[in-house]
This record gives sequence, C-alpha cells and structure tokens, in this order.
Amino acid sequence: MANPTSWLYVDLNTISENIKTIKNYIGATRLLVVVKANAYGHGMYPVAACAVESGADYLGVSSLEEGIFLRKSKIKEPVLVFNTILPEQAEDALNYDLTVTVCSFDTVQALNDAAAKMNKKAFVHVKIDTGLGRFGVLPEHAVEMVHIITANFKNIYIEGIYTHFSLATNESITRKQFNIFLSIIKELEHQGYKIPLKHVCNSTAMLNYAEMHLDMVRVGNLVYGLCPSKNLKISNPSKIYSKIIFLKTLPKGHYAGYGNRFKTRRHTTVAIVPFGYYDGLELFISQPNGIWDSLKNLIKQILASFGVITANRTVKVNGIQCNILGKISMQSCIVDVTDIKDKVFIGDVVELSARRINLSHSIARVYHKADNIFLVDKAVSDEDEVNLSHGTEQRSETSIV
Repeated sequence: MANPTSWLYVDLNTISENIKTIKNYIGATRLLVVVKANAYGHGMYPVAACAVESGADYLGVSSLEEGIFLRKSKIKEPVLVFNTILPEQAEDALNYDLTVTVCSFDTVQALNDAAAKMNKKAFVHVKIDTGLGRFGVLPEHAVEMVHIITANFKNIYIEGIYTHFSLATNESITRKQFNIFLSIIKELEHQGYKIPLKHVCNSTAMLNYAEMHLDMVRVGNLVYGLCPSKNLKISNPSKIYSKIIFLKTLPKGHYAGYGNRFKTRRHTTVAIVPFGYYDGLELFISQPNGIWDSLKNLIKQILASFGVITANRTVKVNGIQCNILGKISMQSCIVDVTDIKDKVFIGDVVELSARRINLSHSIARVYHKADNIFLVDKAVSDEDEVNLSHGTEQRSETSIV
C-alpha cells in the first residue's frame, strides 16, 4: 500500500520524548509502558520498540495473544499480561517468557506444572482487588495466597504484586485503595516475604500521588498524550488524515446522509471523505463529563436530527474547520466545503478527530522516526514496513503519502 486514502500519522519521536519526560519525573522508579489494544490504536510493535529504546523497563498488555505478538516481533524486554490466563494457556505463556497476572490457584497450578516440565520458573504478579471489582484476589485472602504459592509451588516466582485504582481522579477513593494495598504489603513484609515489584499507579495516579509510585508505575494514556498534565510537558503524538475523493454541489433543500436528518439551506458544496464510523469516526468526539455534558450532547443530537445544527462534528480541510453534514456512514462522511469551495480539490487532505483506540485496523499507520517516515500496511501486519522516505529529507505530516 504505497498511497493510502486514510491514515494515522504517528510521531515516534514525540512518543519517545513523552517516555523520557516520564522517566525523568519518576526517577529511580521503574516504568511499565502499556501497549495493550494495539498501543491504544497507535500500533503495538512500533510503539513497543520505541518504548524500549526510550528506556521503558517493562511492557504491559491485556492478553496472552498480545504478549506473544511482541515476542514474535523480537521484543525481549519483560512483558506483563494484565488479564489472568486460562490454565491451558500456561505452556504458551512460559514458552514466550511472559509474566502472568495470577489471582486463582487454578492458574498457579497450571503454570507451576508447565514450568516444572520445562525446568524453569514461571514469573507472576499477584493481583489484589482493592475496589475495582475486576481481576484480583480479595484483600482478606491476599497474604494467604502469597504464603501458599511460596510454600507449595516451587516453580513459581512471585516477582510482583499490584492493584488497579477504580477512580484515580478521586483522592478519597484512591487513598482508601492504596491503604488497603499497603496494609497487605506490611503484613507480607512482617511475615518475611520480599516481593521486588509493588505497583499501583496508572497515568493519573502517577501524576497526582508521588508517594504511591512504589517500585514501578504503569503508564498508558500519558505516553499517548491522552492524559492532561500540569506537571509534565506531554505532547499528542498522532493525527488522523484522509483525502477528499469526490466533490459536488447540492441544491437548496436537498437531503444529505442516511435518514434524511439534514437538509441543505443553501446551495451546498460537499466533499466526500472515505472515513466513517467503522473507521473510528464518532458521532460526538468529545467525551461527556457528568450528567450536564451528557444532556448537552442529547440536545445536540435532537437538534441535529432536525437539521438545525451539525452537532459540532467538524474536520479540517487544508487546515480550515468544516462541518460534517447528516448521519455519518459506515465508511464515509459528507463535509460542507461551501465557504472554501474555490480552494478545495479532489485529493486534498482532511484532518479528522476520532478516538485512536477505536481506529480500524484497516487504516494504515504512518510513522515518523528521527528523519525517516515509513508506512505500516495494516492489511499485512505490524512487521511489514515500507520505507517512504530516506535520509534527512524534511517532509510535512500531510504530504507524506
């Protein structure tokens, strides 16, 4: 794929700088960079490789499959699988030297048996449920679990113990969870257990509670510029682009989009952009924060359904803000370019807003690293890269393909 119609531009230099900034902020504390969910849509292998080069001590993924993908991509650094695995997956976890989250003895037994056959140790992190209600052993059973594993499963090495905050923006809730976790650690240490890696912080907690950094922090959103910070200079490393593939002028009173939800009020020049809700374009880009924001979004939806407004759905055409008209289609949208019709042509670049993590895997990822720009064809795999520029040629983000 030498010339994609739509693509995600990812500046790996910015990701690297974000990671180095975070490393400098946390000092001697270890850094786990979260690359689950295709690195929040940015591309797992390129981001993981960049993270390792930039000083990440650990990588974090959700599933065993994601961890195996990193190993097959020649990533050798420690990888923690956040989701607990099925017992039948134990051999795969060990074959690929993945660190496994455990919170049940079924998993521990399977890992121990597989490790004994291979004459090796299974590295695990014990997960404590301090309030999220998802994975994890309940606090009252945590010390007993560590004791039983240590005493009875000789091929298991407890490298870490951790919890996950349910609402890191709420200090009261977060401190309650942290204190529960600390009480477990203190009791374990009192009984003589020394677990090397204790970790609780995600991006928000890392920024807000320095005393909770412990031995390691797990950072995802901050790496990708998705978490606002007053303390650190963090930048957004990515933008989403597409191109205009068709232009035409609709008469006054003509409907635009499925469901006849929008009717033109003037002669309207529209540009068709091949990017829709399947590709990751959302009806409302901004995320509601509370009941009031949700209510405002509902009002906008109602007004948009009668064609009164365009629901604040906009794109940038050649850097100029333009409205999306009507209902967004599965793989296209209709953009009003009437006010700039004399300056718009087929093939012009359009910048869109969409959640990276929802971005379709079919959308190409274009990476900028140092002075090189290269394309990853998502129809093949993250490992098949095609160089689009070489040397030190300077090229703009929107003209790279």
